[in-house]
Amino acid sequence: MSNVGRSFGAMNSKWREVYRKKEIKAEDVALRLIQPGQQIYIDSGVSEPQAIVKAMVEYAKAMIDVKIIQFLCLHDKQYFEESGGAQDVFRHNAFFIGADSLREAVKKGMADYTPVYLSDMPSLFRRRRVIIDTAIILVSPPDIHGNCSFGANVDIVKPIAECADVVIAEINPFVPRTHGDSFISIDKIDYFVYNDANDLLDFQYDAPDDVAKEIAKHISMLVEDESTLQMGIGTIPNAVLQYLGEKKHLGIHTEVFADGVVDLVEKGVITCEKKTLHPNKIVCSFTMGSKKLYDFIHDNPFVNFYPVDYVNDPFTIARNRKQIAINAALSVDFTGQINADSIGSMIYSGIGGQMDFMRGAAKSDGGKPIIALPSTYTTPTGEVKSRIVPSLAPFAGVTVTRGDVHYVVTEWGIAYLHGKSIRERVMNMIGIAHPDFREMLLEEAKKINYVFKDQELAVGKDGRVIPYPEKYERYFLCKDNSQLFFRPIKPTDERSMQELYYNLSDQDRFYRFFSPMKTFRRDKVKPLVYIDYKTTFILVGVTEETEVEKIVATGGYFLNPNINMAEIAFTVDDSFRNKGLTKIMLDYLVRIAQEQGIEGFFGTILMENKPMLHIIRSLPYKLEASVEESEFNFKFRFADRIEK
Repeated sequence: MSNVGRSFGAMNSKWREVYRKKEIKAEDVALRLIQPGQQIYIDSGVSEPQAIVKAMVEYAKAMIDVKIIQFLCLHDKQYFEESGGAQDVFRHNAFFIGADSLREAVKKGMADYTPVYLSDMPSLFRRRRVIIDTAIILVSPPDIHGNCSFGANVDIVKPIAECADVVIAEINPFVPRTHGDSFISIDKIDYFVYNDANDLLDFQYDAPDDVAKEIAKHISMLVEDESTLQMGIGTIPNAVLQYLGEKKHLGIHTEVFADGVVDLVEKGVITCEKKTLHPNKIVCSFTMGSKKLYDFIHDNPFVNFYPVDYVNDPFTIARNRKQIAINAALSVDFTGQINADSIGSMIYSGIGGQMDFMRGAAKSDGGKPIIALPSTYTTPTGEVKSRIVPSLAPFAGVTVTRGDVHYVVTEWGIAYLHGKSIRERVMNMIGIAHPDFREMLLEEAKKINYVFKDQELAVGKDGRVIPYPEKYERYFLCKDNSQLFFRPIKPTDERSMQELYYNLSDQDRFYRFFSPMKTFRRDKVKPLVYIDYKTTFILVGVTEETEVEKIVATGGYFLNPNINMAEIAFTVDDSFRNKGLTKIMLDYLVRIAQEQGIEGFFGTILMENKPMLHIIRSLPYKLEASVEESEFNFKFRFADRIEK
């Protein structure tokens, strides 16, 4: 990383001379300052003090029984190189595991992991529940006031530096000077090592694959204009940024962000103008990315850094209107228990700030806590397994409880679980599981009476679960210029369809069913929700009220294979009349039926149902019609279109 064009504003060109008594060599830290049995903290993430760490590893045998504490270690194979012998000296304790070598060391019992919420970490040190003898930090050169910036990483290092017995700083001119609560006076630094040979560590997420892109697209639909975003560590949360280019006035309040945020700032999507807390400011605690990111945050008053006990405090987070929290998971059981830090007994990552933001977003006005994960994973032997499971693996941790979960998103869709019964949760989670595993999940749920014994899935002639046809989801513009979301019906819509029918007036029920029906039991509704999307296709128009979808319109066709034509039927909630919804659904069903090779539609309408009669008679098709007593019978073929 280059410092060309930057002015760090050091107090003067001879600041090192002014503080020469504090300057030491990197090897002095290992050979002279760190004593046997000490507990030290090493700055983490991209702000690892590389010169000092290199010296500690090189002179490891000069130190005895040293315990290293870090929040997030990204540098691989430093303390645990098999040939280096450092593992016989250092005992590493991590709050979040990033490096593969550290993950393996924890698995072998050579290192430790401490599960704790990110927002709680500073209090461990301030209250001296965890004592730090020496804090080793990375900072910029001092400014004209003698203040050094923590740069890209404030998180827990600033609180630790304020309560450690000894503070050793690696001062690096490539460290960006950042705004906010991100400074330490050089007078508070006991010793420093000057290092102008190393840039900040470069960090990039893996490019999202097709599955990650699909998940990101689903999540982007949940992000409204003027939302404030948090993206947890992981490829999927950060891939969402690629699909927000059409949004307006987004804000950022997050513990960490990467290069993708810079792109949206440059496009004018992220403005922070509508934030209710720290308007016109990006608020974060640390960053991980490339030179582009570090150049962006350098001396940029638009970006403010604060320690995690402020940024990640759920009460602070909740003060942001429309706070969106996007975090990744490793597995989830079908009642909504989220595991994000372990694979069975193997600790994989950490709790981090996930629960902080899940709870903060849940309490935010219009906030949405979102968990994202692929529906499957592949084992080292090539076996494909489901990440949505009847129960979490033995020893796996519960990062987010079933009482805290709201949205869960896979490449197969979105499940909203908060306030849902166990039965509803199970069916929603099965709906976003990979189709190859849905029958297994349903059978396991039946064994423990989590669902009805006669609960079904839509299954094709080949015996396979029929995938949900997401491609038919879309918004339509209504007559009053409002938009309504239409999608194919799902098995989880069973109760919503019952509610739609129960809310109909007696007259509307008669128009729809040709009889004064009073009850709509499950056996009546089941054939409408367990469909093959070919011979039967049903659309629903839905609104979202306090995060819960409500079906306000439905229209569908039912194929008669003997004549290759389908009967059609429609229902619209009384409060959504006169918006043109029936015409919207009819036109869309024509298009879908044509794709399926169906020749045309037919149906029967009561003569007193004037609005429906008008719609059918106005169609641009040659209509074959007859009237028998009080019923109007019609049919039309798509090929017999009349150009008007």
